[in-house]
Amino acid sequence: MTERHTTFPSAPEAFFLVLCLWAVDYLVTCALYDAHRWLGLDDPYSLGALSRLLANGIVFTALLQWKNLGYRDLFNSKRPATAATMAVIVPLVLLAAPCVFLLMGCVNYLLVTEFPMRPGMKNAFANLLSGGLPQVLLVCVIAPVVEEMLFRGIILRSFLQQYERSYAILGSAVVFGFYHMNIYQFVGATLFGVVAAWLYERTRSLIPGIAMHAAINTSIMLMAVNSGDSVSDGGLGLVIFLLLPALPACYMLRRVLSGTAR
Repeated sequence: MTERHTTFPSAPEAFFLVLCLWAVDYLVTCALYDAHRWLGLDDPYSLGALSRLLANGIVFTALLQWKNLGYRDLFNSKRPATAATMAVIVPLVLLAAPCVFLLMGCVNYLLVTEFPMRPGMKNAFANLLSGGLPQVLLVCVIAPVVEEMLFRGIILRSFLQQYERSYAILGSAVVFGFYHMNIYQFVGATLFGVVAAWLYERTRSLIPGIAMHAAINTSIMLMAVNSGDSVSDGGLGLVIFLLLPALPACYMLRRVLSGTAR
């Protein structure tokens, strides 16, 4: 399948695309409002998460058709590489995820310390990460797939054909952070976006990024659900336990992917 419009979006077009996403999100939210009880979403925060994901899906599907891309082209341009990606890279990505999660957590702690959250925003995050089945499916399963397809599969794919590698990676990460609409998520999402973009640039596959995205989101939700646990209850021991394999996994992942730049 021959890709069309290979240089869309450019950097300005990507930010405009995010604005379009917000507009579609608003329209979808209005359409879903009367159906929220039937969907089992009794709070507006879960409804908002669902509408955002549906908006991503609508915009992504339109872009996929316009650019004449198939899902196989998007997920992995070389079919034989899929099995190798799953067998070698994905386990390393999952083992390395605690390092990224810890870095995001440290940065978020500094942000919250310097710029405390408003009560309304705290409640919004608490409701979204409350651990109910709809929230788990949206945050841990659907969001990683939909967001990686759009921000790495479409936006970064285009950036890599227009800009120098480092600018493409950083630029796509900033667009991803901008999409999250608040300073707390902006910084963490941008940090994660750099890692996910690097994984995509090296493998040309969305699978590693989806795996790490799901692992990070799941970790955030687990921490939110168990936020009452103190460090003395084993939190520090768990962090150390996870970092022991994570650090060598980061080193091995870098070695494995060091010669795979396209």
